Amino acid sequence: MACTAISTGQGFLVETLSHLDCQAQVIGSYGFQSLADPGSPATTILTALLTLFIALFGVRLLFGGEVGLRDGVGAVIKIGIVLTLAVSWPAFRTLAYDTVLHGPSQIAASIGGSSVPDMRRGLAQRLQGIDNEIVAMTAVGTGRQSGSLDVPEEQRGSFESIALQDETALGWGRTVFLGATIGSLALLRVAAGLLLAITPLIAGLLLFDLTRGLFAGWFRGLAFTALGSLGIALLLAVQVAVMEPWITDALDRRSLGYATPTFPSELLAIAIGFGVAAFALLGLLAKVAFQADWLTTVRSESHFEMEQPSMPQVNTRQTIRMDETIHSRALAVGEGVRNTMRHETRRSEYSQDRRTSDAATRPPDGRWADAQSREALGSSWRRNARRTTGSQQRRDTKP
Repeated sequence: MACTAISTGQGFLVETLSHLDCQAQVIGSYGFQSLADPGSPATTILTALLTLFIALFGVRLLFGGEVGLRDGVGAVIKIGIVLTLAVSWPAFRTLAYDTVLHGPSQIAASIGGSSVPDMRRGLAQRLQGIDNEIVAMTAVGTGRQSGSLDVPEEQRGSFESIALQDETALGWGRTVFLGATIGSLALLRVAAGLLLAITPLIAGLLLFDLTRGLFAGWFRGLAFTALGSLGIALLLAVQVAVMEPWITDALDRRSLGYATPTFPSELLAIAIGFGVAAFALLGLLAKVAFQADWLTTVRSESHFEMEQPSMPQVNTRQTIRMDETIHSRALAVGEGVRNTMRHETRRSEYSQDRRTSDAATRPPDGRWADAQSREALGSSWRRNARRTTGSQQRRDTKP
C-alpha cells in the first residue's frame, strides 16, 4: 500500500494529515502480519514462550504443587489471549487495530455536540480551509501600507501600538498552527502504528509474572494513543469552531476596504494557545493512561486496617514461646543448651558479686572472731555433704 505524496500549496495540510494516517495504518497492519508470519523470529519466540509456560505448569503439577481451579482457568485464559493477539489478524483487527486507529474519531464525533463541527464531514478539510484563509489574509495584508483604505475611528491607534510586524506575526502564526496540528497527530498516529505492529512480540510476555509489566506498559501505551487521539480530535474541532468565523470576518472586512491591524497578533496568540493546550492535554492523558492501580493499593490498605484490630495482642515472652514451638528439635536442643549456659554464667557472676560484698563489709580484726562465733561456718554457702571426721570439725570450729 503506497501512501500519496505531499505537495506544496493549498492542499499541504490535508495531504500531510492523510499521509500520516496512511503511514500509521501501513505500519500497524503490515508490521503485525509480517511478525505474525509462521517463519518470522517473533513467531519462534512466541512458540518458545508458550512451550516454557506449559512445561513449568506441568512441572508444578508433577512435584505436587498447589494448583487450584482458579490457576488452571487463568492459564487457559492467558494462552487464549496470547494466541488471539499474536496470531489471528481478523480478531486482532477487531479488538485493537480498528479500536485504536478509527475508534477515537467516531467517539469524538458522537460526543462533540452542536457547538463543534461534525468531524465525520472532514476535519482535515476544515483545517485546510483555515490554512488557506490565513494564506489569503497574508496576501491581502492588514491595510497598514494602504493609505486610501478607510480605517475605523476605534482602530486608528492600533497601527501605532502594534507589537509585531505584520509579516512576522502572520508568518509565525501560520507556522505554529501547522506545527502544532501536524506534530500532535504525527506523535499519536505513528506511536499507535508502532505499538500495534509489535504486538506478536509483546503478547507472549503476558504469560510470566516477571515480564507482565512490559505487557502492561504496552497496553497502557495503546490506551494513551487512543485517549490522545480522542482528545486532540475534540481540541482541533474546537479550534476550527473558533477560527473559521473569525478569519471569515477578517477577510470580509478587508474585502470591504477596512483595515485589520490586530489580526496578526491575534492569529499568533490563538495558534500558540491551542498549540500549548494540545501538548498539555497529551501530558494529562498520558498521566491518566500510565497511572498506577491506586484502587488496589487502597483496598489492600483498608483490608489490612480492618484485620489489624482483630489480631491477638501477645507480649514478647508469648511471641518467643510461639516462635520456639515451631522450631525443629535440633534448634530446640541448641536453645536449651544456650539457656543453661546463660543461667550458669549468671550464677557465677552472682557468686563473685556476693564474695566481693562480704569482703567489703568485713568488720575490724577485733570483732571478726565474735562475728564468726555467732554465725556458723557454711550457713550462707552450705555444702551438700557434712564433714564427719574429727580433724575436719576441729578445723572448722577453730577460732
